[in-house]
Formats: sequence, C-alpha cells, structure tokens
Amino acid sequence: MPVRFLSPSLGGYSGFVEARHWEVGAAFRRLSADEWFVGSQVRESAAPFGQPLLLNIYSLDATITYGVTDRVSVTMTVPFSRGAHSRFYADGNRHTVKAAGMGDISGIANIWLRRPSTAVSGNVALGLGLKTASGNNDVVDSFFLADGSVTKNPVDQSIQLGDGGVGAIFQLQAYRKLAGDAVWYGYGWYLLTPREQTGVASPLAGVSLSVPDVYSFRSGVSTPLWRRHGIAASFGPRLDGIPLRDFVGGSAGFRRPGYSLYLDPGIVVSSGRSTWSINVPVRVHQDFQRSLADVARGSAGGGDLAKYLVLLGYTVRF
Repeated sequence: MPVRFLSPSLGGYSGFVEARHWEVGAAFRRLSADEWFVGSQVRESAAPFGQPLLLNIYSLDATITYGVTDRVSVTMTVPFSRGAHSRFYADGNRHTVKAAGMGDISGIANIWLRRPSTAVSGNVALGLGLKTASGNNDVVDSFFLADGSVTKNPVDQSIQLGDGGVGAIFQLQAYRKLAGDAVWYGYGWYLLTPREQTGVASPLAGVSLSVPDVYSFRSGVSTPLWRRHGIAASFGPRLDGIPLRDFVGGSAGFRRPGYSLYLDPGIVVSSGRSTWSINVPVRVHQDFQRSLADVARGSAGGGDLAKYLVLLGYTVRF
C-alpha cells in the first residue's frame, strides 16, 4: 500500500503557467497510522508479534515549474521526508526506528491540448516524466534480537527515503465547466517502475524489497465560496494504490499491494500571485492484498493505514 511512495507532489500536478513564467511551491503531508489491516478488515493479530504497528511520516516537497509556452510546462520536484516506525521486536519490547532525508527527485513535462487562456469550458493536459532513484533505499537503524543484543538492519519499506528504481510517470489532468460556477476536475498519474527488486532485504519478510508501480487518481467538483477573497472549495473521491503485479517487469520481492479510497475535501485561497491549499482526505474503504512474497511464505500480508491525511500546499508565480 502506498505510504512512503506517495509524496504530496509526485507527478508535478500544476495548473496553467504562462509562457516564460515560473511557479515555485511547497507541499507538506502528514500521515499517522496505527491499525493493521488484512484485506479490508482490521486484524492486529496478524501484525508483528500480534501488536499494533505505529507509523508517523512527515513529507515536504519543493517544486519549481517553468512555462515553456502557453501550453507546455516542465516541473521538477525534490522531496524530503522524516518517518518513524514503531513496533514490537523479538526482545518483547516496543522500539522506534527512524529515517530522514531527501527522497527520489522527479521531473515531468505537461502539455495542454487546448490553449488554457481560451479554453474556458474545459481542457485536458497530458504529462510524461521521470522519477529518479536519488533517495537512499537502504537506510538502516537498530534491530532488536531475542537475546537482547542489537544489530543494524534496513528500516521498514514504509519509511525508506527512496524505492531504489528509476520510473516513468504518466499523468492526465482535465477540467470541465458545469452549471453556474462549478467545475469538474480529474487528475491521475501512474508510476511505472521496470526494476523488479532492490537487493535490500526486508527484515519482516526475509526477501528483497520490491520496486512496485504506484498510482493515484482524484476527481470531484470545485466551486467558489467567497469570490471576493479568492476562496474556493472542492470535494470528491481519491484512490491511491500499489498493484499486485507491475505493468512492466517482474513483481517478486516484498511489497504491500492494495488500495485506499478516500473522500477528499479541500479549500483553496488565492491572493495575487500566491495560492494556499489544504486537503484532508478521509479513508472510507481499503483492501490490502497478499503479495507474491506473502503467498510464497504463507503469510496473511497486510499493513498499516492512516485514517486520514493532512495535505498543505503553497505556490507563488512570477
């Protein structure tokens, strides 16, 4: 399930940037999870040593976009994260391990099919990009053994800074004016990663970490609340997931496949060249599947999920 893999800005989501203009932004995400799911149900007995696993991850993305023409823009995203992973170990005690630093830098080019300045009723943008393997995917921290000794092992995949593979990003954005001032929006991206495994072993599964594909889709309706002060609201579903099998390449190794479905309310405030946003997606459904590695070792699989996310964004254009 995508926990670390979904940075707030992966895919370089951005609206219209005029030719020869810049947009600089920052996106923050807070994720906290404390329930172990197998399939669509909470099943704490399947967690390591039958005890709850706790996750706290804070992510910050720095983005910069340049408008090449009125229809074409390019975006670079540099992500940073700090994650803490708390669980019981073989010594019978709960311990917390951490990872912090820069993640996988990505770049993407977007092209609007129609000139945005004249496409008042609706438009579609296509994006194609590259996610690098710049983030460390082999962060290690303390690992506590039954005899009380402590060794060093890779931290859980959920808080690793990178996934260890280069990937292609495919993106689609669209909007359509509805009745009155309401606008329908749609946004989605798919991260395709040809590499199968990293060679970094999972302490939980005893096999190498997988480099999975990842996807995210959003849709909904946006409408002005207070036009004079540039305040608008949006609401719609959001779907984040990791497929059981990758679109290209093998799918072996340790991964947490499945999806989370959210209802995603948001508020946007625009003033001059600046835009602030806040979204709080609330999870309404989920499904953790067994990975190929889980099937091979007879494990029930599963993992932790957040009840909600907190996403904050700021951009300024010049």
